[in-house]
Amino acid sequence: MKIFGFNISKTEVSKVETKDAGDGKMAFSTPFLKIGKGNLGTPFISPWYTVSGIVQFGNDNLYPQILNQLYYTSPMHSGCLEFISRAAIGGGYEYKIPPINGVEQVELYTFEKTNKFKKIFRYLPIEFLIHKRVCVLIKKDINGKFKSMQKLDPSTIRANQDNTKFIYCKDWSRRSGLIEYNRYTPNGKDLESLYIYNADSVGQDIYPLPSYISVLNDVFLDGEISFLQKANIQNSIWPSLAIRIPKLFASDEEREDFKKGITDNSGASGGGKIIFLQGQGIENTPELVTVATNQNDKLFDSTIENVFNKICFAHGINPSIMGIKVAGSLGNDSELEMSYSIFEKNIIMPLREELTEIFNDLLDIAGIKNCIIINDFQIIEKEIVAGADVKKGLNADEELTAETPLTTNDTIRNMTGRQHQQLLRIIRQFGQGKINKEQAAVLLRTGLGLSEEDINLMLTENE
Repeated sequence: MKIFGFNISKTEVSKVETKDAGDGKMAFSTPFLKIGKGNLGTPFISPWYTVSGIVQFGNDNLYPQILNQLYYTSPMHSGCLEFISRAAIGGGYEYKIPPINGVEQVELYTFEKTNKFKKIFRYLPIEFLIHKRVCVLIKKDINGKFKSMQKLDPSTIRANQDNTKFIYCKDWSRRSGLIEYNRYTPNGKDLESLYIYNADSVGQDIYPLPSYISVLNDVFLDGEISFLQKANIQNSIWPSLAIRIPKLFASDEEREDFKKGITDNSGASGGGKIIFLQGQGIENTPELVTVATNQNDKLFDSTIENVFNKICFAHGINPSIMGIKVAGSLGNDSELEMSYSIFEKNIIMPLREELTEIFNDLLDIAGIKNCIIINDFQIIEKEIVAGADVKKGLNADEELTAETPLTTNDTIRNMTGRQHQQLLRIIRQFGQGKINKEQAAVLLRTGLGLSEEDINLMLTENE
């Protein structure tokens, strides 16, 4: 809209800049932000710093976008996040109450397919690790009944001062196409609302902050070092020898003859040869000058190891359990066992518990009268650990012994470690009274292909 010729509603649009690289090729700027000189570990967040009622996340309201960008630019940082995510959910999930008839199976199948729940299960943990937030759009029909859900990227969501209203924007750098949602409530009448889960964050009431932000300056440095080396290679000149000629050549032929005399003695075949350069007086004699080698390739060599270690420690990971060789580390099996045990108890088990809570909230919202259990999973199998008393694929409380009621038919003999885990888990749940005999029999028959004789033997012995 214009008043007196002035446009008062013009929205500033981010531009993609192009420039000539000098070699005929075009170099395009990326859609990522250009990270400034500030401390990346101290974003400015205040409930009183708002624009149109929206609490700003960082000085420019783009701090979540920086978190996403650093995930892509630092290989060590993204590797740690992926490692943690896979360790937490790599074993998949199962329902606490297994479906025992066709109606229940169809209900769960329809829910998973309609809402892409398995995809949510795979990708929600990595976003939760990056942002410590989960944002899911809940849709209801006009009668207030659950219709569907859709996972949203936490970087697209901003909140008001009391976390009751949320604003969605696909591109906050343009700040266009804003959509307002209310917080989801079970009895709410909104056709669309947002389920928001914020992890506990010290001193933060509006936006949670991941604990690893203390090392984001090193994460940025990790990404920039490789870019520095790339630019150094592209922009440097790497001659080994320069020849100063005191006078101009009389003709092109003379220049080519001189050049040929030099190049004919280059390479391995010219090793040990003697070259004569002559002129009328020393001031008119060509001079050979050795060009100093560019040393920029050695920049940060002394700090890169420290950068890697700090990133791993910020995520609570000993680099050795990721297969990264650490200087001065013994690297033996017992060290890996201890390191992974500490990592699992301090990082993975609390994370798995928190993710289980989130997924069960979503099931409850969808009206599914069930809950999930995230299966235990170890990336480092215990058979490689010295002195371990656990066989491959089995947890300590699931080791097969002589007392385990198993027959030696082909079905059981050819089971994988994962199938053995499933077998023993079903027996344990039956023994604890979590499922009845009929439910256990269905799972053993359909899931593992056991015979009625084997099923009766196992369940009878465990009654």
